[in-house]
Amino acid sequence: MAARPFPKGFLWGTSSAAHQVEGDNRNNDWWEWEQKPGHIAGGDTSAIACDHYNRYREDFAMLRDLNQNAHRLSIEWSRIEPSEGVFDSRQIRHYRDVLGELREQGILPMVTLHHFTNPSWFARKGGWTVRGSHRAFLPFVNRVVDELGDLVGLWCTINEPSIYAANGWITGEFPPGRRGDLAAQYRVTRNMRLAHELAYRAIKRRLPDAMVGLSHHKFLFMPGSPRRRDRTAARIVQAVTDRWPVGPGRLQPIVAATSDFIGIAHYWGQMTQLTRRAGEMFIRRFNPPGDPVTEMGFVSRPSWMREVLGSLRRYGKPVYITENGIATSDDGWRERYLTEVLGHVHDAIQDGVDVRGYLHWTNTDNFES
Repeated sequence: MAARPFPKGFLWGTSSAAHQVEGDNRNNDWWEWEQKPGHIAGGDTSAIACDHYNRYREDFAMLRDLNQNAHRLSIEWSRIEPSEGVFDSRQIRHYRDVLGELREQGILPMVTLHHFTNPSWFARKGGWTVRGSHRAFLPFVNRVVDELGDLVGLWCTINEPSIYAANGWITGEFPPGRRGDLAAQYRVTRNMRLAHELAYRAIKRRLPDAMVGLSHHKFLFMPGSPRRRDRTAARIVQAVTDRWPVGPGRLQPIVAATSDFIGIAHYWGQMTQLTRRAGEMFIRRFNPPGDPVTEMGFVSRPSWMREVLGSLRRYGKPVYITENGIATSDDGWRERYLTEVLGHVHDAIQDGVDVRGYLHWTNTDNFES
């Protein structure tokens, strides 16, 4: 394959999440969730995870050896604010050391402020379903920006809010394990949107030149047949999952005003058909027939990346691919997928999409639910 040059300053790196790699995160709702039988396949818990909390220097040295110039990581809210209004200066110093080590290795940190986990005190009060919950996030944000902001290269306020809300209140795969609660899902998404807006303004007040955005999980939905009703089904599902932050409609001006970049995580796509089954919300979703299926049960086509990126061009904002990868133990398949998907990223840049970085998920095998 001929070499395809990427723009100067393009960010190449990986992404991770504190709870999935650090280990011993005992003050959040996920830790409590893991301890109950049946919640995690095989009865696994995060336990020490990858022991990244203690071995971050080794981990970052490996990133440097792989010529990565960026890394996305999260700051664990429950470590910084283990009780409401109480901040742990020892943990703040730890994260200063972590970010400082990345800088020392020549790696730009993209910091995520919320990656699926909540402090136990916040969850016990109802978490993101409660009116005004977005304001409870702000003291943590302010403290992180004040104490660590000089070391951060890019800010990602919230990771995949649509996935968080759906998995916690529709499918029941995340804590609190609710199923089919559309009203709660809506409240969670709304409160997270408000939290993002507050965090954006708080960061910009303190660091006016900071680049601030969030990471959206970008599925791709396609009609299961040429029939009009199935084309309509695909449009509906896409609009619902993308409504905030990258869907059309009345929220677009809000997104434009509170995002300096668009971050997307893209892994898979599905086909859709209209159905009479209420249990599927009248829209059946299924994998494209004939495609190989990953170990998470989905199809991942490299060519979808170009389509996903192209859909974001209308925003006229920089785009960072905050997560991408393939769930397989077959390294040959992973290598082929990665090579092909990066070719489609290059094509999207040639199409006029301002893609500025690719952050692969992930640099180490980690705790997954």
